[in-house]
Amino acid sequence: MSGILYGVFTVAEVHVALPLSELREVIPCPESFNPLMASAPGLVGAVMLRHQVIPVLDLRRMVGVDSPAEPRIVVVASYEGSVFGLLACGVRGVVHVEEHERLGMSVNVELPQVFASTFERADDGAVVCVLDCAAITRLPGMVLATDTGGPSGAMAQAQEQGRSGGTATARMMMLLRAGEIGLCIDVSHIHSVVPELVLKSSPIDGGIVNGVIELGEQYVPTVDALAVLGLGVLAPIDVKRGVALAYERGLLTFAVTEVVSIVSVPDGDVLAVPGFGLPSSDFAVGILPGQDGGSYLVIDGTRLRADGELGTLAALGTPVSGRAAAPKRESRADAPPPGDGRVIEYTVRKYLTYLAGPEVATPLTQIGEIVAYPGDVIPFVGGGPLRGVFTHHRTSVPLVELPGLLGEAAEIDPAAARVLLVDGVGFIVPALRAIEESTWEERVAGGTPAPQSLSGSPLVKIGSRMLARLDLAEFARTMVGDRGTDQGGA
Repeated sequence: MSGILYGVFTVAEVHVALPLSELREVIPCPESFNPLMASAPGLVGAVMLRHQVIPVLDLRRMVGVDSPAEPRIVVVASYEGSVFGLLACGVRGVVHVEEHERLGMSVNVELPQVFASTFERADDGAVVCVLDCAAITRLPGMVLATDTGGPSGAMAQAQEQGRSGGTATARMMMLLRAGEIGLCIDVSHIHSVVPELVLKSSPIDGGIVNGVIELGEQYVPTVDALAVLGLGVLAPIDVKRGVALAYERGLLTFAVTEVVSIVSVPDGDVLAVPGFGLPSSDFAVGILPGQDGGSYLVIDGTRLRADGELGTLAALGTPVSGRAAAPKRESRADAPPPGDGRVIEYTVRKYLTYLAGPEVATPLTQIGEIVAYPGDVIPFVGGGPLRGVFTHHRTSVPLVELPGLLGEAAEIDPAAARVLLVDGVGFIVPALRAIEESTWEERVAGGTPAPQSLSGSPLVKIGSRMLARLDLAEFARTMVGDRGTDQGGA
């Protein structure tokens, strides 16, 4: 059974979709619309697109939806030789839906029903309404402009060649601008478009990470698109929009300046990247010339979403407070038998997973802050895990190599390493993994003393992994607590 590719966007808080064969392109919403000598349900006027007049509808007015979410884009639809625009709040990507996954739907209204089926989006469970372009064109007083060609023409030509046995194909590409540089990526890799980036500070800020944004029910890490590609750094004034991609363990948003449009691109229009003249990047695979705004660097979305470091950053997203769904409770038969005075406690809480030689976990509530490896360290040359002292927020912080403290061998690369600040101690770890929820924890009767090796640590079950659970707060108390008590009594 063959499926259909749908472009998904939002109207108010509703997810709606059009078959890609009917979605011509997406353009920014203009400040005002040109009036038309016509009246139809939801008609707001017209927009000029490459010297073509395109009537634009506001579906919210048609169905009486009241929402504070303001439209930011116009989705241009092409149906049976006619073209019209639909106001929308943002793009939510492209999904593949099998015919049997579509569910019929009817609405008891006098006006033509603008959608006739729905489906459930597999990645986030959202209900998506499939728009019926035929019904929209039959609205009383509806203005229909003749489609004079444009980006959709290449798609139609490619589809016709496919039916006649030809080999030409076309892809729907999203055109982006990051500062002065044009970028484009296949829309099938886009999870959603963020019309306005509202960045919040986070423990993982630094390097390519600009902060986090609230997207749906998650705080999603945001990276500088140019920095990821090795093309420089976006100026703060150019960090305006975001494009979110889905990774195996979470979402990652790429900061850009503008979302220009969505266009259909025949494969033959993409030129090869020259052997020199651009920074070396596995993600840049071609150049698309002759588009609105000039030429665009073609980004391989498959490689971008398969990158391990970016996937690790995506896994560091966290649920917005109070909105996280409780995970499925695990059967006690899956837990190891308790022993040596240890007990299994079934509890769900946030853990930071990271490398300390092998992968380990620490309760997130113990981590005061996560910072990059400091560039200015007063070194300690006596050997052992104590590396030295650095200053942070006008406080002196001892810097301790955690793998060495545990007797584990691990190479510390300052560029990739992070420092976990816990109760006045900075613990160096080679790399972060994710913020995840536990299923059960192993506890030691009478407390959890700081072990001298990982083999003595209690365990925690996270996903399908059982990891050593490190109590860094206990480590910090063991290292500096006595000294603090002595000073307090002086």
